[in-house]
Amino acid sequence: MLAVIFNWIYVIITTYITGFAVLTGISKIACMYTEKGKKKIVYNYKYNESFLVAGILIVNVYAEIFSLFGKVSLAANAILILACVFLYYTYREEINSRIIDGAAKIITSKSIPLYLIIFLVMAYGTSHGLMHYDTDLYHAQAIRWIEEFGVIKGLGNIHVRLGYNSASFALSALYSGAFMGKPMHAMAGYFALLLAWQCADLKNIVRRGHPVLSDFVRVMAIYYLFTVFDEIVSPASDYFMATMVFYIVIHWLDLFANHEKAFLPHALLAIFAVYITTIKLSAAPLVLLSIYPIVRIIRKRGKSGVRAILLCVLFCFIITVPYFVRNVILTGYLVYPFPQVDLFNVSWKIPVETAFNDAHEITAYGRGFTDLSAYSEPFISWFPRWVSDLSAFNKLMFALDLISFPVYIGCIIYYFVTENNESKMKADGGNFKMEKVFHLSNRRMVTGLDFLFIEGITFISLAYFIFTAPLVRYGGVYLWLPGMILLGRFLILLDSRLGSDADGYAYRVIVAIFAFFMIFKCAVLVRDDIPRFRTGYLVEQQEYNRYDLQEKTVGDKVFYYPSEGDRTGYDSFPSVPNPDNIVLAGDSIKDGFLPPKS
Repeated sequence: MLAVIFNWIYVIITTYITGFAVLTGISKIACMYTEKGKKKIVYNYKYNESFLVAGILIVNVYAEIFSLFGKVSLAANAILILACVFLYYTYREEINSRIIDGAAKIITSKSIPLYLIIFLVMAYGTSHGLMHYDTDLYHAQAIRWIEEFGVIKGLGNIHVRLGYNSASFALSALYSGAFMGKPMHAMAGYFALLLAWQCADLKNIVRRGHPVLSDFVRVMAIYYLFTVFDEIVSPASDYFMATMVFYIVIHWLDLFANHEKAFLPHALLAIFAVYITTIKLSAAPLVLLSIYPIVRIIRKRGKSGVRAILLCVLFCFIITVPYFVRNVILTGYLVYPFPQVDLFNVSWKIPVETAFNDAHEITAYGRGFTDLSAYSEPFISWFPRWVSDLSAFNKLMFALDLISFPVYIGCIIYYFVTENNESKMKADGGNFKMEKVFHLSNRRMVTGLDFLFIEGITFISLAYFIFTAPLVRYGGVYLWLPGMILLGRFLILLDSRLGSDADGYAYRVIVAIFAFFMIFKCAVLVRDDIPRFRTGYLVEQQEYNRYDLQEKTVGDKVFYYPSEGDRTGYDSFPSVPNPDNIVLAGDSIKDGFLPPKS
């Protein structure tokens, strides 16, 4: 635990400085600020976690770029530290002022104990737990390859899953500290920490006197954090993706609730969605968030807004190019496993048949099948089985989604009918507004159009999830968001109609239910953790699992493979499930690997 804490302190310092410097620089670019007369209005970032999240993105892209030229280890960290020293010196007055103001707000709100407890609890959860099956299968080895070599041509040929190029692996390699002798794997837990801190804003309900839509997503995020608390010791990309999808939606809804007029914060969240897609492709539908800032800035600035859009496109280009380049080097494909886009004729390319089989296996497994031939089963055949295999809670949430969809369609029709009628009345010289049944004051609800936009994207994400690889571990967040957001909107509507007397009773009931939920889930965590507890975990982090392995020499290098099963862990490197697939492209590993001979 203590090792995790020190690791996170290093992460927080480096990401905060880089995030602050880059976001401050972006907000001062001519096309990113507005002008009133001779006065420049530069966007003032309202949340300190924005710098931490932006810093994670920047440092992750840096690690990916560095991996193209060499191993991501001591030298990469040394350069990062030097860059942070330079950036801190350049922005020291602004950074110091921001930190002091932020600390003062936390002290004034008496929230320090809450944030500290969350930090310590999440560090404890990250110190030990259940190692994900796929971590011992390929996550750990993928991270080790980045630590030892950076990127190797045709690496996916020796184990196709080493071609699953998640950006999170480069980030984990950078912050593992493997060069100090004992690798850390604390970044999934750190992402969970950022989300947990975001969820702590539920306390603001008391200050506001009413909930906002993002609070309902926070409750769902807390449920998710309890679900994965004993697994975040594992650097699985699923946790990185899910925690940040929650973060993006929560932050986006907060911007809506605050009626944020600026283009920049929405654009940055859309750019962040692009980054999350490089972690796991199931986040791709969130890129549709970019529609909102694009439309907004074009309406506000016209042709002059094109410069800001093109600059954001450039940022997305910088984020995605290292990811695509790594894909091509590892597998020969722009995106793997997606062989439909076959642009490169390189000697190390994974055979097309293998790539298609791999893609089909992922889809079939996501639908609940272990047999690859089940990939071709029609929707009407596999879908009922998939639903029946869901847990009771997930069945409930999916049922809520199914109920919510026609209601959402009704909301769309209602919105456009009322807007059209109001426009007609104004055109006819009417001096009054049509009374809207679902109208709420600005302080209590995001606007109708804003709600329809974000809810529509959650339904698109759910459909994408179901029709690709609908394993709950891959994207349970998409199963939970649509129904919860719609339910939250109508509960807020109901709350506003009940009146202050009913509000008091309603809040007492809600607080009691939430308190019971927290006590129950905490008790379950304590019960489950007792058998796994070791006093040593209070100081050090649990190591990767070890397995009984055998050796095979290929060229001048010894490879390890399991005596049984297919998992190899981290320590024995390089290791693969099947050594017969190893075909060196040259005299050494650095020359890369070729497809196995048929």
